[in-house]
Amino acid sequence: MILLQTLLTTFALSLVFTSSLSSNTIFTPSSNTKLAVEYTIDSNIDEDFFKFSKKATEDIGFFLNDPHHNVNVVYEQQVGETFLNQLSFSSLVNDDIARALMNIDPRIGGFTPFNLVIYRKKSDNKTVITHIMPKAALDILQISDKSVRETFIKMFEPLDGAIEKRYPEATKSYTKIQGFAKKTMMNFEIPFDVPEDIDDFFDDFQERFEATFETKGYIIAGFYNMKESLNSEDETDKGAMPGYTAYVAYSLCHVPFSYTIFDGKYPIPQAAIFAPCSMYVYIKEGENKIVIGMPTLGAWAAALAITDKEKLAKIAQLDTEIPAIIHSLGGIDTDNQNPLLRK
Repeated sequence: MILLQTLLTTFALSLVFTSSLSSNTIFTPSSNTKLAVEYTIDSNIDEDFFKFSKKATEDIGFFLNDPHHNVNVVYEQQVGETFLNQLSFSSLVNDDIARALMNIDPRIGGFTPFNLVIYRKKSDNKTVITHIMPKAALDILQISDKSVRETFIKMFEPLDGAIEKRYPEATKSYTKIQGFAKKTMMNFEIPFDVPEDIDDFFDDFQERFEATFETKGYIIAGFYNMKESLNSEDETDKGAMPGYTAYVAYSLCHVPFSYTIFDGKYPIPQAAIFAPCSMYVYIKEGENKIVIGMPTLGAWAAALAITDKEKLAKIAQLDTEIPAIIHSLGGIDTDNQNPLLRK
C-alpha cells in the first residue's frame, strides 16, 4: 500500500469515504478543518504545566492516566540525539462522560484517553500545548451519531477554558486538517468458545495480548479499565457500563516510530496528539467475541500531509505490524461500523 495515495487535498474534506472492507455504511466527514488547537507561550512552563495537567484538569472532571514527562530525554538516551527541549504526554480521560458515550458507540475508545501534549523545539524554544480537536477525532473514528458528537465535543470545552485561564499570555492557533486517509480505523473481532470463567479468560487474553506486543518491540505505555474506573472508589460506579463484560483501553508506544515522527530529521512533535495510540478492547455481555479497534497510522499521515519517506515507511510498518499481531491472536478484520448496531 502506498500511503501517499491515501492523502487527499483539503478541498476533499467533504467527500464520502468508506472502510477498506465491503460495507454498505457510508460516512461523510464533517466540514471541520481544525485538527488540533495549539497554545504557544514564549517561555518554559514545564513544571507548572505538569501540575496543571494533574490538579487543574481533575477539577474539571478529567483524570490524568499514565503521564509520560520529558520523552525527549528518552529519545536522547536511546537514540543518542534529540531536536526537542520538551515533549510530554498527559493522557486524559473523563470517564463519567466517556463511559456513557461508549454505551452508544464503543469506538469512542479510539481517543479515550486522549493526549494533552506539551512540546518545545530547540530551533525556536517556544512552548506549545496542544490536543486533538474533538470533531477531528470523531471524523477519524467515523462516528456520526448526533448525541455522541455533541456530548464529546462539549466535553473538551472546560479543558480549553482551563488552559486559557491558566495561560492568558498564550497565543491560540489551530493545526489544519490536510486530508483523510481512505482507511482511518483498524477493527477486529476475536471469537472464542464460552469459558468457565469469563474474567479468568479475559485476564489470560490480556497477558497474551501484552506479551505479544512487547515481544514485537511495542511498549504498553498506558492502561485504563473503563468498566472498573480507576477514577472512582464507588463500587456501584461499575454499573456505568452494564452491557459490557469488560472494556479496557491500551496506550501503545513504539519508541523508534515515535522518534522518527515526533523528533529526529524534520520533527513533527504536533503529531503527538495521536499518541500513544489508544486501542480499545472489550467484550459485550452475552457475546463470545473480543472486539478491538484503533485509528490507523495512515490517518496521521493524511491529516498532517506527511510526505517524508522515512516517516511514511515507519507509518506503513506499524499499519502492517499491528494488524498482523492481532491476527496472530486470532483476530479477524471487520469493517468500521458501530458494533452495537451491527446485525
